[in-house]
Amino acid sequence: MIALFSYITIYIQENIDDNYHQHKIYYQNLNILKYVLSILVIILHLRPFIHYSNELDLAFNNIVSRICVPLFFIITGYFVAKKEKDKSNYIDTYIKRTIPLYLMWSLIYIPIILMTMIQYLTQINEYIIKMNISMPLIILLIIVLLPIVLIVMLCYSGVYYHLWYFPALMLSLFVLKKWKEKYKLNYLFIISFFLLLFGATETYYGLLPLSIKELVTYYFNIFFTTRNFLFFGLFYVVLGYKMGLKDNVYSKNCFVKLIVSCFFLIFEAIILHDFHRLDSNILLSCIPVTYYLFISVIYITNHINLKIKWSQYSKYYYLLHPMMIFIVSFIFKEIGQYLLLNIVVVLMLTHILSFVMIKKT
Repeated sequence: MIALFSYITIYIQENIDDNYHQHKIYYQNLNILKYVLSILVIILHLRPFIHYSNELDLAFNNIVSRICVPLFFIITGYFVAKKEKDKSNYIDTYIKRTIPLYLMWSLIYIPIILMTMIQYLTQINEYIIKMNISMPLIILLIIVLLPIVLIVMLCYSGVYYHLWYFPALMLSLFVLKKWKEKYKLNYLFIISFFLLLFGATETYYGLLPLSIKELVTYYFNIFFTTRNFLFFGLFYVVLGYKMGLKDNVYSKNCFVKLIVSCFFLIFEAIILHDFHRLDSNILLSCIPVTYYLFISVIYITNHINLKIKWSQYSKYYYLLHPMMIFIVSFIFKEIGQYLLLNIVVVLMLTHILSFVMIKKT
């Protein structure tokens, strides 16, 4: 097995090297990669292995799926840099094009939020009774706080749990645009890395010294998470953008380095598994894994000629899947007990609706 694994590794690395020297770049591979990543995100949000196997849950939830969002950020940053070579104000165009999409899908998910709240009306009512708050005061608080809550959700957390990606992406691009107009991009790259280190405190919380833990707790008590543009998205968007500025981004023995990086990622996840974490969004080993995976993917020979709109499907998979998860769990309340059936049904419904959306656009 070791000999076979070594042979496959050498074969793929030689294929990558040959294509690099011949200036062959397979951008279609990135669309396929995005499609695969979108499926991984769906399975991540289903959390299918949690009641079956701690090892499988660790492997999928805290290792495999953690590369998905960073890669989406990197791919976007990369192509924004490429597009800017032909259109200098492309970032403005991209943001203006994304805002209506984001607002439209935020509106679409409001009924899902309301239906979720209806399911928990009893618990909400019990909480209000315990707080001993009068109904007029509750109505007043809703009127006063609702606009603030909506602004925070739209600009920070997203109206629904997966939509946080859009404000994180747009704000990262906005900061990138403003920064490079006045300062060197390398400075922003360094600053964003240190911001990512702070973001990683939610993952490494149990390893932090008590003094630092007390300090970062103040932040988490107010903002709840570092899964945002400043402490997560910005670094990966800038990394992708820097890669896109090069005519041919490449790293010697990138596939071998990818394999080594994957072992570090596995080791890191296993170590952290036994420590207290606030969340597991940011793993530092994801940096080399995503970097070398991106380079490897664009140079691997692609003989797939299937006329599938990989990129569009990945977009709609991401946008639609939480709705499908909610509908399936609402109609078939016990389906979560059947691991494979739950995954298949959600993926199938997501694909069908995505197919319809693509046909209509």
